[in-house]
Amino acid sequence: MSDTFQVHESFIPGLDGIRQTTRERRALAVDEVRVKVAAAAINYRDYALATGEYLPQMARPYVPLSEGAGIVLATGDQVTDLTPGDRVMGHYTSAWLNGVFQPSYHDSKIGGPLDGWLAEEIVMPASALLEVPEGWSLMEAASLAISGVTAWHALGDVADLHGRHVLIEGTGNVSLMALELAASAGARPIVVTSREQLSAQLHQLGAEVVIGPGSSSTRLAQIMQATEGRGVSVAVDVAGGETLMSLVLPAMATGGRIAVVGFLDDSHVHGDLVGPMLKGLLRLEGISVGSRAQFAELLNFMGKHQLRPRIAATLAPEEIQRALTLRPESLGKTVILVDEVLAHSVSG
Repeated sequence: MSDTFQVHESFIPGLDGIRQTTRERRALAVDEVRVKVAAAAINYRDYALATGEYLPQMARPYVPLSEGAGIVLATGDQVTDLTPGDRVMGHYTSAWLNGVFQPSYHDSKIGGPLDGWLAEEIVMPASALLEVPEGWSLMEAASLAISGVTAWHALGDVADLHGRHVLIEGTGNVSLMALELAASAGARPIVVTSREQLSAQLHQLGAEVVIGPGSSSTRLAQIMQATEGRGVSVAVDVAGGETLMSLVLPAMATGGRIAVVGFLDDSHVHGDLVGPMLKGLLRLEGISVGSRAQFAELLNFMGKHQLRPRIAATLAPEEIQRALTLRPESLGKTVILVDEVLAHSVSG
C-alpha cells in the first residue's frame, strides 16, 4: 500500500478553489477505520460550503462531500465490529450517536469541518459507520447520510402520519426522500414544485396532490381545497423566507408541526411569525440532519418498505465543479464515482 493517496480539497471559497492534491496516509487511532471510498453524493450543503455562502469562517483546506460509502481497508486496535472488506456507509455528524443534539457535535460533521468523502480514502470513527444493506450498490449507500436522515428526522414519528396530509416543498433530495417515506407510512403527501413536468413521476412516488407553479395565494387555495379546509398536519420546509411566511404557516392545520430544514429562499423572515403560531398552536422545529440511531431507524424502515435511494446522475471526481451545480432532469441524487467499479458493486 502506498504512503499517499489522492484527495480533492477546497483551498479557498469558490468552486474553482477545489483542487486535486496528494496526502500522506496517517496511522489509525485505536477506534478508527480506514475506508476505500467507492462513491460520494452531492447535497446543497456541499455547494454552500465550497462557495463560502455557508460558514464562510470555516477553516480551509478541507475535503468536501458529506455522504459516502466504501470498503473497509484497515481498523484500529480496539475496533471489533468491523473487518477489512466490510461494506460501510458513513454517518454525517459523526459524534452524534443517539439522544439529543449537543453544540459540540457541529465540530464532528463530515465534509466540513472534518474531511469528507471526495478522496480515495477516508478515516472515520468506527462508531460513525453503518453496514450497507444487502442488495444495495455502494453508490446507493452513499446517498443517504444527509438527505435521507434529514427527511426521516423532519417527518417525526412516522407511525403517526397515517392518513394525515404532509406538505413537501420541491423535488430536491430531502424533499424526494420525505415524499417516499411519508407515502410509505400511509400519509397523504402534497408536493409543491416549479417543475410541473415531474408531476407524473411524483404521483408514482406517492404524491396525492402535486401543485405546480403559481403565487403563494394560489397554491395555498389548492392546499386548502385538497385538505377540505383543514390544512396540513406536517410541513417539510426547505425554503424558509417568504415561502415559510406566506405559504407554509397559513397552510397548517391546528396543532401542526413545521420542520425547518433549509433556507433556499432566505434564512431571514419578515412579517408576523408569532401570531399564526399562537393562533394555530403550531410547532416550529429546526432540523439538523439526525443521529446515528436515527440513520439506523431509517435503514430499517426502508428495508421493510423496499425503498432504495434514487440516483439521477453520476460523474467523475474531476467533474466536482459541475456536480455541485448540476440539476438533473430526473429525480434523484448526483453521485461522484470515486471508484466506478466498486461504486456499482452490489452486496449479497
